[in-house]
Order: sequence, then structure tokens, then C-alpha cells
Amino acid sequence: MSPQPRRRAPAMTQQDRRDAIVQAALPLLAEHGAAVTTRQIATAAGIAEGTVFRAFGDKDELLRACIQEAMRSDQLRTRIHEVAPDSDTSTRLAEAALLINDHFAHLGQLMRALVTTGYDVHRTHGRADEPDPADVRARFIAELSAALADLLRPEAADLRVPVDELARMLLPALVSVRLDEPEADPLPIIRTRIDVLFHGALRAQPHPGGTHA
Repeated sequence: MSPQPRRRAPAMTQQDRRDAIVQAALPLLAEHGAAVTTRQIATAAGIAEGTVFRAFGDKDELLRACIQEAMRSDQLRTRIHEVAPDSDTSTRLAEAALLINDHFAHLGQLMRALVTTGYDVHRTHGRADEPDPADVRARFIAELSAALADLLRPEAADLRVPVDELARMLLPALVSVRLDEPEADPLPIIRTRIDVLFHGALRAQPHPGGTHA
């Protein structure tokens, strides 16, 4: 029996190739910032350097694609939605907050590396197909707020405010943990902030009879 001819793997689409290059570039950008070379990126992606320029017009277009990818919330929202639904509210929110903080830590590292190597992360070229950075950030925050709101929906009937409004209150307090206490263990801080936002900042007040509420 003659051997069957080996089938060639289907060629990657242009978008698939662009996506693969961006994924290979992101860790390098976090390490080297805008000083990363297209040769380094090509090596990490396992392709020839010329392939990078066939997928992207120039290095700047690749860097902007990487920033846009870093500001996508898809994977983070999926992980938030996978938080165990049968745990109590504070536990669910704390787990989600840890995921969010980890994401923002990596995002912050990437942005700092770019800025410190002289790259303007807010630059645009006015192209019709280029999203405005402010719109990208606003959509990112709105999508994370919606994911937090989904975690709160089982308790909606017991809340004084709608779940969407509470999620918008919670998100800045949870995201800022790394900014306020960058070296500390974030979990105790997160739990304290959740407790304060859910139960108030006042200590339990004594009743006239001498017992506490």
C-alpha cells in the first residue's frame, strides 16, 4: 500500500496571524517596552521577521494592536463568571477582585514599560478604523462593572441600590488596592473594603440597655 500523502495544515488567516503575533509580543512589551525589536517578536512567535511586516504595516501599528488587546476584557470576564456561584457574596466578590487586581497589575506593568521607553500610549493616527483610547478604556471599565453586577444579582432583592449601581461603586475601590498598597497582600484589604461597602463604615452602636447591635 502506498503511503498516504501528508495533508498540509490549513494556512493561517491574516487575522489569526496578527493575533498570534500580538500574543507573542505582549510579554516582551511588558519586559522591554517600546524598545523591543521586531526580530525579538518574530523569534517569540516562531516566524520570520518579514512576516511581522506583512501582518502589520509597521512596528507602531503592532504596538497599538497590543495595547488594544491588553484592554480587552473577554478573558477576564470569563474568569469572573466562573467564580463559584454557591459561595457567599463577600467571597465571590473577593475572588473576582483578586482576578481584577491581577489583570490590572499586568496591564500596569505593560503600560509603565511602554511609557518609560518613550511611547505615547494615547497616540492615535485619526484613522476611521482606529478606536479612540478613551472609548476603549470606558468600554473596558463598563464591561468589568457588568461582570461584577452579575455576581451580585442573587442578592438583588436584599440590596438598597440596584446591582449595576453597586458594581460601579465597588469597582474603583477594588481596583485601587494595588495603587494604595502595592506591596501588601491584597486579599485582607479587599475583604475590608467589601465589608465596609456592604455594611457601612460605622462601628456597631450600643443599645440603651448596654448591648451592641
